Amino acid sequence: MNKKISLALLFIVFILSACQVNAETPTPQAEPESDAFELYLVANSQISGADLARYELDELKLAEDPLIATKDIVDYHWETQTINLSEDAYKKLMAAFSGGMPMSGLPFVITAHDERIYAGAFWSQASSLTFDGVVIWQPFDPAGAPLFITLGYPTQDFFTGEDPRYDERLKQALEDADLLR
Repeated sequence: MNKKISLALLFIVFILSACQVNAETPTPQAEPESDAFELYLVANSQISGADLARYELDELKLAEDPLIATKDIVDYHWETQTINLSEDAYKKLMAAFSGGMPMSGLPFVITAHDERIYAGAFWSQASSLTFDGVVIWQPFDPAGAPLFITLGYPTQDFFTGEDPRYDERLKQALEDADLLR
């Protein structure tokens, strides 16, 4: 029995001696910089675009990863609220909607440097419902096309309230990332 304990202690001493701690102070790692622009889908599939008005922006649970991030954007035209995506990003977006889209919209949240700016919904042009919010029409061009961030569905006449798209925090973030045109 003593021989087994001695061997176990010898093994532990050997392991501990191999795990010596470096006395130097480690260099702190810089925090990764947050993306200037991210578009997240709302994680709760029970919430439709039509439901957005019933929620505060910070109550919406976001998907773990953004659907669109700064690296996906070629440029962002501020005056027309148009986003040109890289070819790979557009393909990813098309794949995300390949299974169809709810006729009551698919909600999203746009952030700038991890700060929530506004919510809206992807909307199918086949929908017969109206929507009083920010809209991105469902992408359907396999060759890629700009995403137009508009107001109201089916037309801007269905939008009431203040336009959240021209938020200065978002504009500054896009300028900082050199994406604004």
